[in-house]
Amino acid sequence: MRQRGGSFVTLIIVVVVILVVTMIALKSYQRSSPPMAGRAGQPARATLDNVELTIEGMTSDTDALQVSEAIRRLPGVASVSVEYASGTARVGYNPQQAQPADFVAAIEKLGFRACY
Repeated sequence: MRQRGGSFVTLIIVVVVILVVTMIALKSYQRSSPPMAGRAGQPARATLDNVELTIEGMTSDTDALQVSEAIRRLPGVASVSVEYASGTARVGYNPQQAQPADFVAAIEKLGFRACY
């Protein structure tokens, strides 16, 4: 009877180890990005632009979160940082897919005033 209990514990340990290794492999895979086609075997990288927007009317972190999510949903946006206290938003974006006017329009759609 003890033999059987010991083999069950061994089986559980093996399954747990397999799950942990699989999770680590998946995280590693998610972090890696496929190489993009480029010249002479070099991966092509998108050149990102940055813009700082001034936003009027935000009164809380909730407003900043709404603005951040509205901008983040736009195509070509790589990063967004919004601070309600200073009334600013910093956006990193691919200029081939988005323009600062797109961000202003998304912000104004929420009822705030914005400019760059």
